[in-house]
Amino acid sequence: MQKPSGQKENPAEQTNEEARQIKAVAGRIKAAALQNRDYLVRLIQDLVRIRSYSGEEEEVQLFLRDMLAGMGLETSLIKVEPARLEQYKGFSYDGFSYDNRYSLLAVRRGAAAASDQSSRSLMLNGHIDVVPPGDLDCWDDDPLSGRYADGKVYGRGALDMKGGLAAGITALKLLLDLGYHNLGDLLISSVCGEETGGCGAFALVESGVKADGCVILEPTQLKICHIQSGCHTFKITLKGRSIHACMAYKGVNVIDKFYPIYKALHQMDKERHARFGGPLAASYENPANIAPFNVGTINAGDWPSSVPDRLEAHGRMGIFPGETVEEMHAEFEATVQAAASQDPWLAENRPQVEWYEGLFEPAALAGESDLIKTLAASHQQITGSAVQYEAATYGSDMRIFNLYGHIPAVLYGPGDVSLAHTVNEHIEVDQALEAVCTIAMMIVNWCSGNFA
Repeated sequence: MQKPSGQKENPAEQTNEEARQIKAVAGRIKAAALQNRDYLVRLIQDLVRIRSYSGEEEEVQLFLRDMLAGMGLETSLIKVEPARLEQYKGFSYDGFSYDNRYSLLAVRRGAAAASDQSSRSLMLNGHIDVVPPGDLDCWDDDPLSGRYADGKVYGRGALDMKGGLAAGITALKLLLDLGYHNLGDLLISSVCGEETGGCGAFALVESGVKADGCVILEPTQLKICHIQSGCHTFKITLKGRSIHACMAYKGVNVIDKFYPIYKALHQMDKERHARFGGPLAASYENPANIAPFNVGTINAGDWPSSVPDRLEAHGRMGIFPGETVEEMHAEFEATVQAAASQDPWLAENRPQVEWYEGLFEPAALAGESDLIKTLAASHQQITGSAVQYEAATYGSDMRIFNLYGHIPAVLYGPGDVSLAHTVNEHIEVDQALEAVCTIAMMIVNWCSGNFA
């Protein structure tokens, strides 16, 4: 993958003495990480074993609050109050109760005065909600077992993304063990509701949280994801004319009428990728899937021997980086209506398009960002290799911090996202431990400070 413009091949221009000091700090961090391997495994297991499906995140947040408070951080629970979040275009109700839904913010204050412009604050962010396990018979173990075998921790959320959050906490723990004192503030945020639209991150932004940079510990296989495409959920409604199936030729089968619209939307998707995708292709693993169109459900008819007279198609329409939500809506709706105009019935009985929930706006952080440069340097100082860059085709809270919180944010964490939301979800502990080292190095590089 290409690196962002502005990123230097050797991002840390330093004297020999500075290079020696950095190498020494990296060595101490890697040695301390090995000593904390069992701690990391147990923490991932503990988090996986606490049930935290959508709407049920309170118990795990209380667990983390007590843990982080025990490490000396200032902690606060921020309640999700949807009525206060309606002001944000990207917020939508997710259908789960908000009675006991909180985001957690933990802060280790830096030694610098607030007026000290040389100090920088860093937030490590992760979501604690997980998706349902699906068919339990397909799992080798209980989805909440937290089983450790062959260097992997198994269970729903082990990868997406309790493992990344555990890596961030372990990074802080090993720095504290080494006597590190940060100059800029260090924040750890654990949010609810990411899987259902980001209500927890919106609540955090609404609370006024501030940071000079944010690393979201999503599973990126230790690549920096600085671009995220978006999407929005749609519903298309068509009307036909019902009649007994023995006289189907006298009715209007709404399924037949949907086909030309479906075909036109697929053609639109190809044309959009040709138009938008070229400049972005090098950043995506699969350029043909940057901002895809998909129909997920179709409901039509209510009786096998009746011609169906109503159809609802629900799906997801992608939004390209650099494109507004409104521009995508306009093109989508124009395509539907243009296809309808070619059919006499649909021209008189126009399809209806509605947009609802699941709005994930696209977002991007410029490659010359100090956050990207420092994270890339930290990765190289730990691994000895230049970091790779990739763009995300899935939604994440990156957009919320970048667009609404005005906090520069990128994705970087352990694990392969292709294993998320599937059976036998797991995370490789060795890669999680490597993430611990890079995150710890990032804290030192970004927040500055000293070791006792």
